[in-house]
Amino acid sequence: MTPLDTALLYAARHWPVFPCRAAEPGRKRPLCPHGFRDATTDRDLIAAWWTKWPEALIGVPTGDASGVVVLDIDVKDPAANGFDTLDDLGHAILPDTPMAHTASGGLHVYFLNPERELRCSAGLIGPGLDVRATGGYVIAPSPGSGYLWDPIANPQTVAFAPAPEWLWPHRPSRPPISGRVEPVTGLSPYAEAAIESACRAIATAGPGRQEITLNAECFSIGTAAGAGLIPHDIALQALLRAAARMPDHNPAMPWRLDEIEAKVRRAFKHGVARPREARHGLS
Repeated sequence: MTPLDTALLYAARHWPVFPCRAAEPGRKRPLCPHGFRDATTDRDLIAAWWTKWPEALIGVPTGDASGVVVLDIDVKDPAANGFDTLDDLGHAILPDTPMAHTASGGLHVYFLNPERELRCSAGLIGPGLDVRATGGYVIAPSPGSGYLWDPIANPQTVAFAPAPEWLWPHRPSRPPISGRVEPVTGLSPYAEAAIESACRAIATAGPGRQEITLNAECFSIGTAAGAGLIPHDIALQALLRAAARMPDHNPAMPWRLDEIEAKVRRAFKHGVARPREARHGLS
């Protein structure tokens, strides 16, 4: 049995596959240009890939593409041992479902892809526990890879269990925030208008537009702050207040305050680093 044979077996199971580097540096990184988005069940393309890279690891996209999601239990850091975390959470006994032992001594636990949205996460459930879902991928067992299906719990011996509820990280609700965004006063007419417009757009962005709007408006105000057109601290605090008022359009995945603040600060910082050209009459 070769990696190519194994890749073709996964493809026959309707798992799209793609080749990944088998050696350092960059072990486990995709060898194809678009990563897991290039994954396929086409036998000819798979044969061509593994003819070119015969030792390549087998990447399988998780989530919608393959129909499975994976709990990655990591043990590389003794202070963040995933098995210890599972024990602390009361989940030391795992469901009967296929499992694969990883090259580093950890475990990949495979579940059915749920209808409810499940996002990739790293450490949100607890230290040493990552979730690979839609938008992610795992390395599947193959000869010479260091990844091995468990001899008792594998796709030939047990059915894939539904994803347990605790795979969704707990996201505490934000305190209720009501009322309109307070205007910023005492600045130049341009600065007041720019901040008020950005804050209003952020606080009222509709479903599917919140993150795009948040990044765009914070970046734009950042470029003005970087050019000295708007006071840096006043602008940032106004953006943070407006972002905190964004409604949770998806109750299953409410915004977290730390998540919001990180996005605001990141986009604003990138804007400050790219100051817009100051035009006469704006400051």
